[in-house]
Amino acid sequence: MLLINSLFSFEEAIENKLICAGKLADYAACQCDPSAGDYSCINAQFVDANVFLDISTNYKYIKSVTFHGNNFQDLTSTPLFGSDSQNSLIKLNLSANYIVNLNSNALRNMPNLQVLDISNNEIVFRPRDVDFLTHTPHLTQLYMRRAFTVTMNRTQQFDLMLEMFRQAKLEYLQVLDLSYNFIHNVPFEIGCPFPALQTLDLRQNFLKNFIVNETCIKDVKTINLSRNQFYVIPDDFRALANKAQPETFLLRNQFYCDCNSKDFITWLRSTKSVREKNSLVCDRASPKMYIGARIAEVPLNKLTCDEPLFTSHAFSNFANFLILAFCLIQIF
Repeated sequence: MLLINSLFSFEEAIENKLICAGKLADYAACQCDPSAGDYSCINAQFVDANVFLDISTNYKYIKSVTFHGNNFQDLTSTPLFGSDSQNSLIKLNLSANYIVNLNSNALRNMPNLQVLDISNNEIVFRPRDVDFLTHTPHLTQLYMRRAFTVTMNRTQQFDLMLEMFRQAKLEYLQVLDLSYNFIHNVPFEIGCPFPALQTLDLRQNFLKNFIVNETCIKDVKTINLSRNQFYVIPDDFRALANKAQPETFLLRNQFYCDCNSKDFITWLRSTKSVREKNSLVCDRASPKMYIGARIAEVPLNKLTCDEPLFTSHAFSNFANFLILAFCLIQIF
């Protein structure tokens, strides 16, 4: 009994240690650890982004802040943490807050921020906010996973996103995550604003090809194109991939293997640019007996075009529906 009481007392002491000061003390979803500079409010259902001021008002050492699962919609038009510079802040997680408007001054006074996560939001880029990232020149990781609203004009939105990247001058950025964003075409200059980029994550989009400025990705070590719509590997992508570093690309897709696939299969077997290529399989095949077969092993001389591979517009729409449904599952 004494041991049980001691355990309860220990847990209570830990909980009390993490209780926040100020207004955030009223929310069990908020935990504050001033010794580590770590502050979080997860699923607290805040609607007013001014709650960030409560952290800067009560604490001087701020290293990591996570506000996930709230309902801000708009970031503040003034700096999130007020007028004082937050020189120690290196990680800011604003994911899953239904953010629509970023506001250009929201990240001001965070000069040493290294990790920014604005995933799982409904962001709409506006011309007046393209300097949103100019206040965080030392970013090394930027996560924008399922960050944009589905219904907006994609071409215009991605043009504004690319302009935001250009203006930010993120010379130290190593990781850019744009997965789960319903992207059909990647901007040609996508890698150019980031001279130190090492990882570009484009998983779970609607890409059928990947054509970008090859000089801007020559030093990138990982480009993840898995779970897109690469049923075959187009000629122009192969030419691009041949100039990339070894094992740069991840390409787990639903590949079709038939008599028309021999060229891309031959290339896939010989290239060094595709990581885990020996694990890739034929999702659909003619004849059907090769469904699930490893592409590296399927006999080319036995592939036929006798079986329909469902490449119709109707199947494409159905695939898009499945991907959209999967993305929504990830949110909830």
